[in-house]
Amino acid sequence: MSSDFSSIIRRFGVGQRGSLAVVHQGTGYFACTPQAPYDGSLSIAEQTRQLLAKAEGRLAEIGSAKEGLIFCAIMLADMDDYAAMNEVWDDWVSGIAPPARACFEARLASPDLKVEMIMVSAANAA
Repeated sequence: MSSDFSSIIRRFGVGQRGSLAVVHQGTGYFACTPQAPYDGSLSIAEQTRQLLAKAEGRLAEIGSAKEGLIFCAIMLADMDDYAAMNEVWDDWVSGIAPPARACFEARLASPDLKVEMIMVSAANAA
């Protein structure tokens, strides 16, 4: 038996395997990577800047902004990149109350990916 949740769940960029973002009861959920196709020759700082620019666009699309971030899980392909990623992150959250966050090393889907983030934010429920 199938239920229709379209009145309480908004989905953005629906694809075969998943949606780019989902909003339910005023909370938005999405994962973000640097620009595709991924360029492994870019530094972690450059990939992080790309990712955060993409995240800002996704936040705007769901009716939010970086000030609305609640939580961010940061996955690095190599923890040796932690300090360089943090420099970009710290600049990005400068001037706002930053979200709760966790950072860990993970094997990412492409060897060219150096960073990926999962974000949860307050979002426009309309």
